[in-house]
Order: sequence, then C-alpha cells, then structure tokens
Amino acid sequence: MITKEHAQMIVQEKMSDNLVIVDSFENSTEWCFGLALITDYGEIIPLVGNSTIRIDKKTGEIVKNSYAQ
Repeated sequence: MITKEHAQMIVQEKMSDNLVIVDSFENSTEWCFGLALITDYGEIIPLVGNSTIRIDKKTGEIVKNSYAQ
C-alpha cells in the first residue's frame, strides 16, 4: 500500500519546477493532489480544469483520466 507521503513524492518527481501541490484528498483507491502554477513573481495561481493528479494506492502509478484513455 502506497502512503500519502510516498504518493506525493511520486507527483513531485514528475512536476516541473513551476508547479506546486496546493491540496490533497483521498478516495478508497487513490491519493489525489491539486496543482497550481508559480509565476515568475512568486504568485501561486490554481490551475483551471481537471488538474488533479491521482496516484493508485496499490501500485503507485499515476491514474489516467477517463478522457485521456
């Protein structure tokens, strides 16, 4: 079973330097992380649309969105 901290490390490894995790939640099978953009001026702007990254609790794999499959 993947812990929340391990799932967060997986997401952070894949993110570019100008993205930050702003919130997190879980459901029965996934850890979920909301993202925001850090501007050149240090302002944090939440991303619009489906910007939640989901990590499978059993495998640690990023779960693809249904529209991306």
